[in-house]
Amino acid sequence: MNFQKIILNAQEYEWAPAEVVSVDYETIQPSRLYIIQCKFLNSDSSASPSDIIQARALNANIKQIPIKGEIVFVCKAPTAYHSGAGYGREYYYTSPISIQSSVHHNGLPGANTIVLDDRNNTQKSSDAQLGLTSKLTDKTNVKSTIDPTFPERTDVFPIQPYSGDIIIEGRWGQSIRLGSTVDGRRRYQQSPSWGTGLGATGNPITIISNGTNPKKNEKTYNQFHIESPDNDDASIWLTSGQTVKFTPASKYTPSIFDKEIGLFRKNLFGGNQIILASDRIVLNANKQEIVGFAKEGIGFATEKTLALNAKNIIELEGGKISLGFNATSPIILGDRLVEFLKSLMDIVIDMNKSIVKMTHPTGVGPSGTPTNSGDYVSYVNALSRLTSSLPRLASKFVFVNEYSGGASSNDRNKFLELKKNSFIVKVPEKQRGDKSGTVSFN
Repeated sequence: MNFQKIILNAQEYEWAPAEVVSVDYETIQPSRLYIIQCKFLNSDSSASPSDIIQARALNANIKQIPIKGEIVFVCKAPTAYHSGAGYGREYYYTSPISIQSSVHHNGLPGANTIVLDDRNNTQKSSDAQLGLTSKLTDKTNVKSTIDPTFPERTDVFPIQPYSGDIIIEGRWGQSIRLGSTVDGRRRYQQSPSWGTGLGATGNPITIISNGTNPKKNEKTYNQFHIESPDNDDASIWLTSGQTVKFTPASKYTPSIFDKEIGLFRKNLFGGNQIILASDRIVLNANKQEIVGFAKEGIGFATEKTLALNAKNIIELEGGKISLGFNATSPIILGDRLVEFLKSLMDIVIDMNKSIVKMTHPTGVGPSGTPTNSGDYVSYVNALSRLTSSLPRLASKFVFVNEYSGGASSNDRNKFLELKKNSFIVKVPEKQRGDKSGTVSFN
């Protein structure tokens, strides 16, 4: 007896089909991972249909776990205890056989259960004359079902293959396509959603798609489907010259096109690129940075709000910063404005103090204090109060430079001095009127 062969119906087989009876999803034993129970099809010898066998996954790295009711091929191979001193053999199973040509499931439950054909001889003869042969469903228990915990769906379809493609498809409408730019001279059931673009026929394209599930009743059973950035739940497209058909989520792009960040529009999203498409895209760097570089430009567009948040600093640098589309009015430098207004108010205060003390020569000698000097004293007090409120004009939150390229050495030293003194603006001596005041940013 050959211990590497399977004995069925007094015949030896290297491979034999078996119906999956159950899958062990609960085991915590390291030696029992991916174990299934199955029974050979239509056997009547040492392994009859009623005999249940246990089998392991043949490939430990790439595997498709079958469900109850699917058919797998089974072979014998060494166990972990095999050695030159003795044989050790057990069963191993392959991926499910594509009986239904379905990417969703290929169940054939009850394949080992035979029921009697209740047609009489006259009916059988009549059916034979009409060319109505006995079908598999006539001979099996059609009440048998696949795994009841398997959520069978009717909206999962295979993706359209093109010449030379290598395709990996899951059961639920996810896929990886290692394809190329398609030669348009050959006709296919579904046309690709990408074109030659800036490349050529045969250029590689990689598409990772999750949720290529068309709307219900949009397609019939096993009709081919095509990936689409607009319709798939989520997808990643790696292109080599191709142009990809999709609709941008926002059309509000005045600044993007005005500043000539528009090569994508010129070449219809063609070129070497990565396209991410989904309802939401999240970039999350747990330990380090998210960094982006671009040769021509970076453009963001949204129909609602663009928000930037940083716990420490948000810094913008460029040849020119415009707040608003083609903005023309310059903003005011806060610290310089405070210094200017403080100096101006000191001059006005001194002016009012002089007016209070003002005298005029007359025929009988110098005049006395003006009768309305009290008014000027009130002006001085009001200006002093305004002077004390100057710190509120300067932001402690937003800072700007006069020119691009960073602050000048003079501005940088002044900023460091302000920071050192808790942002207290000290007006230069020559600009002070009474040589006493400072303006605090606290």
